[in-house]
Amino acid sequence: MNNRQITGACWLLLLLTLRGAGAQTCRPDFTIMPTPNGPGYNRLEAVTSFDINDVWAVGFTNGSSYQTLVEHWDGSSWSTVPSLNQGVSSQLRGVGGIASDDFWAVGVFAEEIGFHPTLTLTEHWDGAQWTVVPSPNVPSFFDQLNAVAAVATDDVWAVGQWSLRDPLFLHWDGAAWSIVDPPPDAGRQLAVVALASDDVWSAGEGRRPDNTALFNHWDGTSWSTIPNPPLTPGWVTIRGMSALAPNDIWAAGSLFYEFCDKTCYDFLTPTILHWDGAGWQIVSAPLAYFSQLSGIAAESGSSVWSVGYGGGYTLASHWDGSRWTNAPAIQLGAGAVFEGVSIIAGDTWAVGWFAVPGQDRTLAVRYRCN
Repeated sequence: MNNRQITGACWLLLLLTLRGAGAQTCRPDFTIMPTPNGPGYNRLEAVTSFDINDVWAVGFTNGSSYQTLVEHWDGSSWSTVPSLNQGVSSQLRGVGGIASDDFWAVGVFAEEIGFHPTLTLTEHWDGAQWTVVPSPNVPSFFDQLNAVAAVATDDVWAVGQWSLRDPLFLHWDGAAWSIVDPPPDAGRQLAVVALASDDVWSAGEGRRPDNTALFNHWDGTSWSTIPNPPLTPGWVTIRGMSALAPNDIWAAGSLFYEFCDKTCYDFLTPTILHWDGAGWQIVSAPLAYFSQLSGIAAESGSSVWSVGYGGGYTLASHWDGSRWTNAPAIQLGAGAVFEGVSIIAGDTWAVGWFAVPGQDRTLAVRYRCN
């Protein structure tokens, strides 16, 4: 073989290698796994993974009244784990922690039936059982926790709201929960991630008309709002966050906009932002019509999943470092919804619910890349 032939063979090998590298994108595949349900309405609102054989999802069931719902994946099947309730009505909205024998579920409960105030609910799992831990409330009509994240056993943050718009920040110091002052521009909080005792982020809604106050940061002393680029026109809500490192944080939500000219038209668009250590940047989001993102889970810069719903169909999409690839949409009954997502060792779980006449059924879907 002469030099020209060798050079040609090398170029051919390089071309095939580059083509092969370009083809190494995610082709999402999914399996709908059976999940248990109680009577009436059943919904899963959040999920966390400690191992591929140790995944937890929380939510609520409503037979005659709202009751907490906890389900566990042991590697072969989902099962219901007995959980505790407060008052006459209880719901779990968020779950998170540092280990399978040290994590929290948070939500809301009511002491009386009817139009009465709601209160924060925090429950702790020690590896054997759930314990309700007293948590404080702002004197108001509507206290609720939506998300929880932990740095250590004695350093846990829960976020939520004490009205439809006002934020609520709680901190666990190993002995008791306490209310921590929020920054003035923060609105209700729907997501939280904890990297260190002086590096905690929360997100949800802000009070600025240009949507530049979506994110808040704890520096070990106080919470402050960290501006993000303007997102206009419309109203932005961030519902999910995932942190890989202090300079690599993902956030997902949606932008709602209503345009009226004789007739009004509503627009709902998936929205994703990324923190690079210096600032928040608006990045590309999955393409979907009239849809919102409710959760995001990152395992690496080239493996991020975002989930949500729109038009009665689920939305699940994978980021491979350069583009989003949508998984096939799932439509069950009268409509299906994803509320949360987690990932570990390439194993991704999206949880939520789907509607059938007279009831809602829990939904857990396992995603993998082919």
